[in-house]
Amino acid sequence: MKNYVLKIKLENTDISRTVAIPADYGFFDLHEVIQIVFGWEDYYFHEFNIAGVTIADDDNDDNYLLPERYKYEYECNLEFFLMNAKKFSYTYDVEQPWVHDIEVEGILEEGFDLPVLLESEGVMVVETPTGDGETQVTYGRAPDKNALNIELKRTFTS
Repeated sequence: MKNYVLKIKLENTDISRTVAIPADYGFFDLHEVIQIVFGWEDYYFHEFNIAGVTIADDDNDDNYLLPERYKYEYECNLEFFLMNAKKFSYTYDVEQPWVHDIEVEGILEEGFDLPVLLESEGVMVVETPTGDGETQVTYGRAPDKNALNIELKRTFTS
C-alpha cells in the first residue's frame, strides 16, 4: 500500500514526529495520528492549511471560528493535496493555536496498511484543561514509540 512519509514539527519547539500514513486516508485520519503521536487530548477544534485552502474540522460549526473560505475535512481528498503540496500546516485549538508544520518527506510505494510512527524527537505534550475553557500545556516524558504504534493500530483497526 502506498504511504506518504510526513515530518510533523510543533512550531517553536524541538518536538517532531515522522509518520507514514496510507495514501487513501483522509484529513481526519491525519488529525487522529497527530493527536496520538504528540499526546494531545483532542479537546478543541483543528484545521489544516494546505495549498491556500483551509480544511476545517468536520465538527466545527462555530462561524466565528471559521475563516471566510474553507472546506470541511470530508470534502477533501488527502492524497490529492499531498500530490500537489509538499508543505502545509495543522493547527490544534484554533483559539489558542498550536501550529504544526508538516512536510512530505517521501513516498513509500510498498508501505504499511495502518499509520506508523517512524521517528520521534523531543517529548510528549501534556494537555490539562484549566476549567476556564483553556488548556495548560506542559511537556512530559520521551515518547514510547512502541506504545504509540500500538495505540495507532488500536485506533485504526477498531
